[in-house]
Amino acid sequence: MVAKSYAKRRNSYFQPLPPLPRFEPRQPPSGELINVILQYADIQQPLGGSRFSLRVSERRMKDPVIRELLGRETRRLADVQVFWDEEEGEIIQVLDAGAAPAMEEEAETSEFDTFELTELALDYVARHQRRRRAAR
Repeated sequence: MVAKSYAKRRNSYFQPLPPLPRFEPRQPPSGELINVILQYADIQQPLGGSRFSLRVSERRMKDPVIRELLGRETRRLADVQVFWDEEEGEIIQVLDAGAAPAMEEEAETSEFDTFELTELALDYVARHQRRRRAAR
C-alpha cells in the first residue's frame, strides 16, 4: 500500500530525449551565391597584381535585395570568399570556410604520431598490472 501511494506521488525524473536533428551534407556554393558575391562584394582585399579577395560584410548581407536573391542561402555569404583576377576577368578560386574538411585517404605518419613512455611511466604501469593480478 505504501509503495503504491509513493509511486503515485513520485515525479518521473527521466524524460525521453528529443530526437537528434538530421544534418544534411553541405552543398558547394551555388552559382547564384557566387554571382551575388561578385556583384555586391563590399570587402575587397588586394592580393597582389590584379587579384582581389571578395567578400560580403554582415551589414550588406542584411540588404533586402540580397535576401530576396538568395533566400535561405544568405547565411552562407559569411562563409564564402571569392578570389578574383581583375586583369583576366575570371575567378581564381572559391573558398568555402563552412565546408567539411576533406578526409585524407592515407595520412602519412609523423614523428609526433608515436610516443615513448618514460622510466617513471613504465614503472607506474608495471605496478598497476601487479596490483591488478594480485586482486584476481
